[in-house]
Amino acid sequence: MPIPHGDGRLILTPLGGVGVIGMNNMLLGYGDDLLLLDCGVLFADHMQPGADLVLPSLTLLDRLADRLRAIVLTHGHEDHIGAVPYVASRLDLPVYGTKFTLALLEEKARHRGVGDLELHEIAPGDTIHFGKVSISPLRVTHSLPDCVSLAIRTPAGNVLFTGDWKRDDGLPDGTRFDEAGFRAFGDEGVLAMLSDSTNAEVRGHTVSEATVADGLRQAIAEAKGRVFVGLFSSNLYRVHAVVKAAAAAGRKVALIGRSIFRYLDACDVWGGLQLPDGVLIDAKRVDQYEDHELVLVCTGSQGEPRAALPRIARGDHPKIKTRKGDTLLMSSRKIPGNEKAIHAMLDAFAKAGVRVVHRSDNYTIHASGHAAEDELRWLLGLVRPRYFLPVHGVYTFLDRHAALARDVGAEVPLLMTNGDVIELDAEGPQKIGEIEAEPWLLDGRQLGTAASLGVHDRYEMGQFGVVAVTAIFGRGPLQLTADARGVWTDDGRLLRELEAELQPWLTRMLAGGLGRESVQEELRQYVRRYFRRALDRKPVVIAQLLELDK
Repeated sequence: MPIPHGDGRLILTPLGGVGVIGMNNMLLGYGDDLLLLDCGVLFADHMQPGADLVLPSLTLLDRLADRLRAIVLTHGHEDHIGAVPYVASRLDLPVYGTKFTLALLEEKARHRGVGDLELHEIAPGDTIHFGKVSISPLRVTHSLPDCVSLAIRTPAGNVLFTGDWKRDDGLPDGTRFDEAGFRAFGDEGVLAMLSDSTNAEVRGHTVSEATVADGLRQAIAEAKGRVFVGLFSSNLYRVHAVVKAAAAAGRKVALIGRSIFRYLDACDVWGGLQLPDGVLIDAKRVDQYEDHELVLVCTGSQGEPRAALPRIARGDHPKIKTRKGDTLLMSSRKIPGNEKAIHAMLDAFAKAGVRVVHRSDNYTIHASGHAAEDELRWLLGLVRPRYFLPVHGVYTFLDRHAALARDVGAEVPLLMTNGDVIELDAEGPQKIGEIEAEPWLLDGRQLGTAASLGVHDRYEMGQFGVVAVTAIFGRGPLQLTADARGVWTDDGRLLRELEAELQPWLTRMLAGGLGRESVQEELRQYVRRYFRRALDRKPVVIAQLLELDK
């Protein structure tokens, strides 16, 4: 169904970020105006071989181009801004975000070669207007600098869109969660609140970055040899803590991995967080220092094959090799789905004689950037929304967050699914339909759906192998050849038997008067049935008929 519009209609439609962790994209519409709140990506998984990123449905956004007014961002993580260069440049949309977030986007647009974007800086205290909708950023704390929630005012009622957040009073740049601003917005009356559910199943309160800084300082001080630190390159607060801890221990820090420098460049533009002077060294100079003088901060904490930390673990990094007596501090969480790659990486370090620390009773070296149960309850009590819609998480997280909201008096009429069209008014949110919102994929430099990029075929080939059959007819006897890749053929016996079986069958088919394309499809199905009988497998079959002039 099309997304409805008209005076007095407030519409919400998630295009990602609901039922999944990542690709956060929320359409908000009032009247004839549509806004995209965040515009993120998801990293492709094993079901999408060869693809790099998963983006929101560009097919849908193309259809809505005449009503889309802007992209408004909460913060700079990839799952909230990664699709902006593609969507904004394609649809010529202005983008609104904080100074640090826009600095990241400018670099990303250059890297992707999409040209200049129309960027507008916003900050807490500002109000921006889009038709009859106004948005005011409210400061929140997170694992990334310069993050905001969006206080949205419409004639149909006020809406709070939190983005990612936690309550942390120990950030090194002095940023504090704007408790007074959220309370004041709640005093106005909030019709609906959409809030981050990532840690809804985690009890208590999220650990502060100040506690992590103390843990890293102790861990680095106690280490004897070189110290490797695996972390998310976006977590500049963690980088700051490592550099300070290294300085206190009389060590130098080398940053290994290009993505860290992209975030540091954005941090320089923002200007809100300064690293201690004289501690950072070029990675090319690490051989000039003794082991006990070095800390190596590395990308690749999720086991990404081409990132620094996994390459070091495998021994194929051009500059850095592990040594017995090194220590690895894993200052990051395991994102669901990455566990196997992470454990393989940690095992490789341990086999090389490296002391691996990823959980310790002695000190805390990681904290989540997302609010846990006590913080979620606190914000719900502060804002006092009439209706609550959990977002940003798998369904078990959304369901748990909904239960917390009910405990503090909010109504939760439904849990959204990506593509749901929700109309919101004083009677509450109601699902009025669904839209087709098939994600697009980035495959190298190509954008398209899974079908247009042939991704399903790649998956099938990877799972079941491929068989190619070529038949040449029209001049002399029928010539048949069969080849296979990724399929067991008993040293070619199955292929030889297939060719012998096909020869008389295909000769009869060609004499039967069917068109070439019809015979070619019958040939493909015949070969699939053959391997189903022989191996109980369905390989991808490529069948080709070539007719020679007589």
